[in-house]
Amino acid sequence: MNTQDLREHLGGTWTARPDGWWRPMELDRLRSAAAGLKTGGARFVALTVRPDGALMRLAWHWDLAGTLLSLEAGLTPGAEIPSLVDIWPGVDWAEREARDYYAVAFSGRNDTPPLMLREGDAPGVLLRGKDGQ
Repeated sequence: MNTQDLREHLGGTWTARPDGWWRPMELDRLRSAAAGLKTGGARFVALTVRPDGALMRLAWHWDLAGTLLSLEAGLTPGAEIPSLVDIWPGVDWAEREARDYYAVAFSGRNDTPPLMLREGDAPGVLLRGKDGQ
């Protein structure tokens, strides 16, 4: 499947940017979109997280024949994002890193063991002030 066909298959409004195609994603459709990307032949590349005021912005990036397809969602404090690890096993490290650094909680996982932190350390290390709080 080519990128245009895959975007049409996934639906929604895609925006062309210099780094590829971007689509805002509703959290309740994230898993079905991820499954559609897999069926369409894309490969998972990365999950990026950035604080944006009261929200946390998450973007999942896939490559299809050299074109980046990105899904972006905003997460309110205390909300959970559906895990994609059962669809894309390679997302495991990215989800664990998002948990460690930004305290992002992923629903649907049996557990989210620390990747960079020690067992028992509180997640969200990059959200703490210089004093560690």
